[in-house]
Amino acid sequence: MKHGLFDRFARSPFLLPALLLLGAAISVARGQDAAWDLKNYHLYNAWAFLNGRLPVDTAAAGLQGYFGPLLDIPYFWLGTGVLKDAPRVLAAFQGLWYGATIFVLSRIVLKYTVQRGIPFDWKAAAAVIVGATGTMTLTQAGMSTNELPLALLVLLGFYLVMPLFAGNESAAPLSRVAWAGLLCGAAAGLKPTAIVYAPALAFAVWAAYEWRIAGLKLAVVIGLSSFAAFVLTYGVWGWQLWQLTGNPIFPMFNQFFHSPWMPPVGGTDRALMPTSVLQALFYPFWWLHRNRTQAGNQFADPRYALAMVAMLAFAAYHLFGRLTRTTVRASRTNRLLFVFVATSYVLWLALYSILRYAVPIEALTGLILLAGVSEMSSTTSGMAATWRTYLPTAVMVACLLPIVIMTRYTDWGHAPFGRQAFDIHPGEIEPGSLVVVLSQPNAYLAPFLENAEGSHFVGITWLNDLGAGYELQRRVREDIVSHKGPMYALLRDDSTAAAATLAGYLPGMRFDACHPVVSQIEQTKRRRDISEGLRLCKVVR
Repeated sequence: MKHGLFDRFARSPFLLPALLLLGAAISVARGQDAAWDLKNYHLYNAWAFLNGRLPVDTAAAGLQGYFGPLLDIPYFWLGTGVLKDAPRVLAAFQGLWYGATIFVLSRIVLKYTVQRGIPFDWKAAAAVIVGATGTMTLTQAGMSTNELPLALLVLLGFYLVMPLFAGNESAAPLSRVAWAGLLCGAAAGLKPTAIVYAPALAFAVWAAYEWRIAGLKLAVVIGLSSFAAFVLTYGVWGWQLWQLTGNPIFPMFNQFFHSPWMPPVGGTDRALMPTSVLQALFYPFWWLHRNRTQAGNQFADPRYALAMVAMLAFAAYHLFGRLTRTTVRASRTNRLLFVFVATSYVLWLALYSILRYAVPIEALTGLILLAGVSEMSSTTSGMAATWRTYLPTAVMVACLLPIVIMTRYTDWGHAPFGRQAFDIHPGEIEPGSLVVVLSQPNAYLAPFLENAEGSHFVGITWLNDLGAGYELQRRVREDIVSHKGPMYALLRDDSTAAAATLAGYLPGMRFDACHPVVSQIEQTKRRRDISEGLRLCKVVR
């Protein structure tokens, strides 16, 4: 069989290294990661875990300080170890996740074209480009938020089950779905925001088997293997949280676990949830124009709306065809794809509605467009052969135009590279000190304070207000009031509310000997200072 240019490129052994280099280059070009989350908890969590500080510190990074730390460790370890003096190399390393994710996406699209008997040409290349350049996918390149490692695992899981629907059911189905479940479960264990993808994949496999018992058995295998991987990757951390707080995913979903540390509330961030039934049903159409519904900064992305239109049209087309008996049933490969994306989206919408948690969905939006137009054109009776051949390509290329014109990328926070990977110098504290972290995002300074290992950190943030009257607030107050040694505070100009809480615990206290924190990541790429007076102060009682 003769392969075209795009097909040969997709099959080339040089594709993976080329994409890895692309990811590294994008990451370096964007500069030093200086996102809010990095400064709030990604650096602190890794340091705290490596130094066994869970029972020592109390809410130093607020709610996020209790998130699982495993994915943060490589970045922190490299940046404070072998790559300490090579910030660009560290950024390049972090960018490899993007290249690997896009490689798996290209393999998914290639596998899809083979299973559907269509050439990997302009339309398939467009499907990869659409997914690879999504606002969340592309802007996560090089970031420490870990969305791309999770997406890589989820997409690998989806790729593994695709051969089951290529007309050859002897392709080791149990082994494939077990590995797929392990990958999706590991993603959820490493960061529970990925919890929606394992059940979505299990449901999609069952649907692709037309709800037969054989498909249900495979779905159960996915569920069991994903649970095993979740326990393996999250179990130790969850057990430690359970022992400390009584909630293995503290402080999330405390309405079910009833930890005495917090009131019985969910704890999930609901700020980006749809605000009306209409918005919940058609949320992607809010993202067609510049808005702040998701990224904080302005962004726009038509991919999700186009994919939703394609899915609704695909469903209506086949429903009408079944009612009139004018079309054949949807292919099993397409049922797998559409049910997986639709189920993932509904679960994501119900739990979080935070768009950067939806990178696996976004990466597949281009394939959704390709699948919809390809199947509808191939199963429509009376369509000329020429139209069957060229219509999908024309539609895919036409979709690229509004995507290019309308997409507006956000930036999660970048700074110029410093002399070191983490060019951060908060100052020195006395051994045996208590450091009160007033508001967020200040906890990232803890690992870089002189004598930090022998000191104690507590946080005063909105989480303390939420837990008023419960064990968390009591512990923070007791840590502060009972401490007899030196005491310091990390604060900014906007930490007035947290400072007032501290003053309530220590009447008559004042800040003394304050000095500004020197931190490379407290500036924008254009070197505008955003530290808001970040400083370390001695607390005088």
